[in-house]
Amino acid sequence: MTTGVATGRRRRAAAVATVAALALALGACGDDDQRTAQTGDVVGLTDAGGPQVAEGDCAGLRNGVGVSDTTITIANASDMSGIVPGLFKDAQQAVQAYVAYFNAGQDICGRKLEYLPLDSRLDAGGDQQAAQQACEKAFAMVGSMAAFDSGGAAAVSGCGIPDLRVATVTPARLASKVTYATNSLAVDLVPAVVPEYFLENHHDATQNAAFLYLNAGSALANGKSAIAAYTKAGYRFVYTQAIDPLDVNYTPYILAMKNKGVQYVQFIGDYNSAARLAKVMAAQQFKPEVYLLDPAGYDFKFVRLAGPAGDGTRIFINSALLEEAKSNEEMRRYIGWLGKVAPNAYPTYFGLFAWSSARLFTEQAIQLGGRLDRASLLAALAEVDGWDGHGLFAPQAIGKRTTGGCSAIIRLQDGKWVRESEGEFICSGLIDSGYTGE
Repeated sequence: MTTGVATGRRRRAAAVATVAALALALGACGDDDQRTAQTGDVVGLTDAGGPQVAEGDCAGLRNGVGVSDTTITIANASDMSGIVPGLFKDAQQAVQAYVAYFNAGQDICGRKLEYLPLDSRLDAGGDQQAAQQACEKAFAMVGSMAAFDSGGAAAVSGCGIPDLRVATVTPARLASKVTYATNSLAVDLVPAVVPEYFLENHHDATQNAAFLYLNAGSALANGKSAIAAYTKAGYRFVYTQAIDPLDVNYTPYILAMKNKGVQYVQFIGDYNSAARLAKVMAAQQFKPEVYLLDPAGYDFKFVRLAGPAGDGTRIFINSALLEEAKSNEEMRRYIGWLGKVAPNAYPTYFGLFAWSSARLFTEQAIQLGGRLDRASLLAALAEVDGWDGHGLFAPQAIGKRTTGGCSAIIRLQDGKWVRESEGEFICSGLIDSGYTGE
């Protein structure tokens, strides 16, 4: 494994390589059946109803940056161009869908939402420029997702624009006092519920465990943190491996695990790499008791790419399941309005959180009423705790900017994701891994 602290140039090159590796997966399937691959024949909602909050007294609301007599402008800066065009297009589409929904039946003190989509270009410089544009033209940034979000950290901090993202993926953005995320996490605080579940249900396997992760970006950080946290919880890792993002020969890793008698394999990386790992394990007749992925694997393309080798794969996930959309009103509303503004789009894990970012923004703004400004919105977001997006995901500690403690364990069975753990989510505390980024 790579040791030591990489230079800025090497880190950037590795991160670009990770993103490049996603290109194969992103282009794996056509648009003909993407919309229904996981949600089936669910009928989306395109009504103007849904959750409502009490409106604050509108007296005193002043116009300013991004606020006019008739509109409030929100910006979304996500990766739309660059080495993988449309990487986080789903986040922009989800916010676009929410704006259309909101404007159909609601307002903020008589003002409709104006949507400003910006391209962070899969580059730190692009993220910085997009953030600067948002500072100058928008009241707030909502539902953004960018692989190099450190680029805009100084800009948003400097201008004080509320930045309510899908997730923060770099320490610099997480450290920004104006940045919050609906998928709230801190890399050094790991949900204990996942290792606890497998220690209880697959204890022997956890004592002969392996952990593999892509050697770049958030996968690198989360992999190192998880290994430390799971070891504290009681796991015994007999094999750990960082994988270069452009490495396509996984056979040596499989043979090494097979020789060591590994019975538990956990992987962090994109779903294309996860599918490749599953297929090579099958080809080498290596069938561990547990093969576990994080939510990045929760995409119908993993199922298609892995084929029969993917059956039995488990994922820990903190969102509601797309397969259960029929019984989730808010998810049906996201699906319905997404189809209205982008007919060829399909619902995704990241899209759920982007939609919810816009929902949380409008709820807080409506309640503030005439007191609404950037400072008051930031103060309100700092108090948000237990936000679940009206049933879209497990409660998130948004104001505290820490990791949520709840997840579900799902398993791929005959090509379909089904729940394995009891109930909607199982919850526990957090493990401080001690990871500092070194």
